[in-house]
Parts: sequence; C-alpha cells; structure tokens
Amino acid sequence: MKARVKNVALQALLLAAVGGLLIAAVANAGANLAARGIPTSFAFLDHVAGFGINQSLIPYSPLSSYARALLAGLLNTLLVSALAALFATLIGFAAGFARLSGHWALSKLAALYVETVRNIPLLLQLLFWYVAILAPLPGPADSLSLPGVLLNNRGLNLPAPNFAPGAAFVAAAFLAGAALAYWRRRSGGRRSMATTALLLFGPALATFFVFGRPIGLDFPVYDAAVNRFNVEGGLRLPPEITALVLALSLYTGSYIAEIVRAGVNSVPRGQSEAAAALGLKPAQARKWVILPQAMRIVTPPLISQYLALTKNSSLAAFIGFADLMQVSGTILNQTGAAVQVIALDMVIYLALSLATLGLLRLYERRFHWGAAR
Repeated sequence: MKARVKNVALQALLLAAVGGLLIAAVANAGANLAARGIPTSFAFLDHVAGFGINQSLIPYSPLSSYARALLAGLLNTLLVSALAALFATLIGFAAGFARLSGHWALSKLAALYVETVRNIPLLLQLLFWYVAILAPLPGPADSLSLPGVLLNNRGLNLPAPNFAPGAAFVAAAFLAGAALAYWRRRSGGRRSMATTALLLFGPALATFFVFGRPIGLDFPVYDAAVNRFNVEGGLRLPPEITALVLALSLYTGSYIAEIVRAGVNSVPRGQSEAAAALGLKPAQARKWVILPQAMRIVTPPLISQYLALTKNSSLAAFIGFADLMQVSGTILNQTGAAVQVIALDMVIYLALSLATLGLLRLYERRFHWGAAR
C-alpha cells in the first residue's frame, strides 16, 4: 500500500513539474511576443485576407476572411488526400497482386514500378509530373483527348455529374434498394449476385426513367466559338491538383503494393491448397480464403500509409497549390502571427490523422480484420 501511494505521489509530482514548465514556457513566449508587438490572439482570423486562391471548393474572394481562406485550404487538402488515397489503394493492390502473379513479365513490371517509385523522393516526383510532364502539354485548342476526357496545360478535364429535378428521388430509391438488400442478407436470404444487383439498382433505374433521366454527365468540350481560351463543361482539375494526385498515388501505391505482397505471402501455402481441394478457383480462393486472412496483417501498416499520405499532401506548397500549408504560409507572412498559425496547422493535421485513424479502425472492426479473436 505504501509503495502504491509513493508511486502515485511521484507521478503527480512529475505531472505538476511538466505542467509548471509548460505554463512558464507559454507565459515567457507571450511576454516576448507582446514586447515585440507580435499578435498573440486569434482575432486576425476575422480580418480580410486580401489574397486570392486559385482553386476553392467554396465561394471565396480576396475580400473573404482569413478563417475562410484556411477553410478553403483545408478542403483542398481533403480533396487531394481523398483522391490520392483512392487511386493509391487501387494501384497498390493491383501492383501487389501483379508481383505475386505467375506471369513472369507482369511480375517483373510490377517489381520495376515498386522498386523505382518508392526509392525516388516524393518531392522530386511531384516536380517531375508538374514541370516535366504537365507544363509542356499543348493548350486547350490542341488538347490530348480520350473518350470524355481532355488533357492540356490548363489541367485535366473530366465528365461531371449533372443533376436535374428528380435526382433526389433516384438517390432515395437506390438507398431503399440497398437497405432492402442488406436486410435480406442479414435475414439469411440466398446470396445471389443477380438478386442483390436487382435489389440495389432496380428501384433506382425504374425511378430514373420515370422522372425522365434526371441524372446525366456533362462532358468537357472545346469550342473556339464559345471560349477560345479554355475548355467548357465538365470538371476541371488544375495542373497542380493533377500533379499532386499523380505523385501521391504512385508513391503511396508502391508502398501499399509491398504491404499487400507481404500480407499475402504470410498466409500459409496450405490455405491455398485447401481451397483448391474444395474446388475453389484461384480467383475465388484469393477472395474468400487468402485476402481475409492477409488483411489482418495488411491493415495496420495500410493505416500508416494513409496517415502519411495526408501529411505528405503538404508538399503542394512547392507547386503553388493552395492547400492548407500554402494558405497558412501566406497568412503567416501577412499577419506575423506565426505561433497561432503554426498551432492551428498542427491541430488541424492532428485532427485529420485521428479522424482517418478512427474511420479505418471502424472499418477494420466491421470486417474483423484486426487482431484474431
């Protein structure tokens, strides 16, 4: 009992000492900042920003406040991180399984991609895509084109969804079909792909035609008679976003590929042999036997890669993309509120990392891909 009281007292004393040091450091920093006329409050967030942002998901102008500028930068960071995480996952899993393929050429190509991309600094790759690949592209009049896609030095132009009155009813019908399919599965109904697809898409398709096709695609088109300087319609991703998403996707995908390969190789070979003995095809064995076991090992390092991707998106400042760090740097230079701005950035990135970690942990528990039970 005495030893326990002693331990608690020592821990309390240590916490008090650390707290006292922090309080003294904050007070000393505040006094020094005040002596030099450097602002110490967050009142500057309500002031007019006075600078523009080349890409914003929300209405923004130079007359907006610093707080709105930070929000625009944060949303840009979230957009790039989400797109890059999606593409990196697809690339990583494809390359990882390609390295495990029995086809010699496919396996060697995947190995060449992984070993090359992950050993080149990310910043160098970002500058390569932005300066060497996207900058020399032709103008809008001579855009490189694929079906529905135009690529030029103004950015990547993709088809954009176009919603008319009645689109909400189509979405509601799809959600109702998804709920019905989920209830049928939970109630022990027969798991048929055709039945599940009919429940998922049948009500939505019927509603889609009843309301006169309220959901469509707006394709990008270059028409010199309308706008000789740019492409009209569709969704335009500026060169900065395109370069950043490409670099982050390929770089992170190379690490995910190795994680996937290691996870699959960790599953005992006997599992594949047992699946083959039960009559499962190789694709079915990978889906129903190998992958669920590999994901227990893959998930923790995969979470780390997503967290690193979100933080690596801060390199956007090197190519002039208005992400959180680039906007924060401009605000810092204009206001001189270095401590407040850096503290805000630290808190925001910490919150993003914790939110990403929380979502992935929920996904992990949902599919029982954590520690073995």
